[in-house]
Amino acid sequence: MDLITKLPEMSDDALTNLRTNAKRLQQSGTPAQRSDATNLLPAVEAEMGARRLARVKATRVAAPKPRVRRPRAVKEPRVAAAADEE
Repeated sequence: MDLITKLPEMSDDALTNLRTNAKRLQQSGTPAQRSDATNLLPAVEAEMGARRLARVKATRVAAPKPRVRRPRAVKEPRVAAAADEE
């Protein structure tokens, strides 16, 4: 069971936690854990970067929302004011 093959199936939160744990194990793990973390970390960061890029591209490609024009308020003619003065 290789974690690298499971990265595309993982949620964003799970990837974030995995990256945090891998960074921690690089610093304070056993030699085997340090080696595994060193091998895993580039793949995790690449997957996170690909997802981030896909999100940015999706927002740029999305069709703009159509503008809704509200009707303008109709002003009443000033004829009534002129009739009162006469």
